[in-house]
Amino acid sequence: MKYPFVWYDILHVADVLSRFPFVHDDPRFQEMIETITGQADEDGRYTATSMYRAWKGWSFADKKRPSPWLTFLVLRIQKRISTN
Repeated sequence: MKYPFVWYDILHVADVLSRFPFVHDDPRFQEMIETITGQADEDGRYTATSMYRAWKGWSFADKKRPSPWLTFLVLRIQKRISTN
């Protein structure tokens, strides 16, 4: 997972699809969500799995520490799919 959404990756696709309630029950979408949430650390935080060099040094591009921004993005997706 990485941010910003320059190219499509699983987080970007899930973010877009989460805006459409009719997709939430699709098994393929559910599998994507399970893949994403399976990357959380023991505290429920997410760390970038890769980064864009242009954003090196920003918290969302740090592959060594959990990213508040990536964690927010995953939580926002989870909120969308739980409220619809």
